[in-house]
Amino acid sequence: MSLDYPENMREFEDKFAIEKARHPETTREGLMKQVIEDAFQGYLDEAEEGHYDTGKLVGKEIEVYGLKKELLKKIKPIGDSFEADFQKDGNQLMWYLEDQADRVAREFS
Repeated sequence: MSLDYPENMREFEDKFAIEKARHPETTREGLMKQVIEDAFQGYLDEAEEGHYDTGKLVGKEIEVYGLKKELLKKIKPIGDSFEADFQKDGNQLMWYLEDQADRVAREFS
């Protein structure tokens, strides 16, 4: 993808270095969470052709909320956590997130 949406650890490390230089309070954990949320949200917005539902990484799951803030679905990681999935194989995680976003769009649109 790009530094805006890293798909692997090399791209993530580049993004982290830039963010850390700009914002010293940036943490790896916080940035990893944001990268995963942003990737899922981007796929979801594309699948729904607009921003209707919102995905948030809460604990070890992505919770998807509708326009009225109602919980629609919980998405589990492939392995132990989304962060571990990204570190193991970022591309596989991105394909999984895209597939899950498509499923949400089909189910709740």
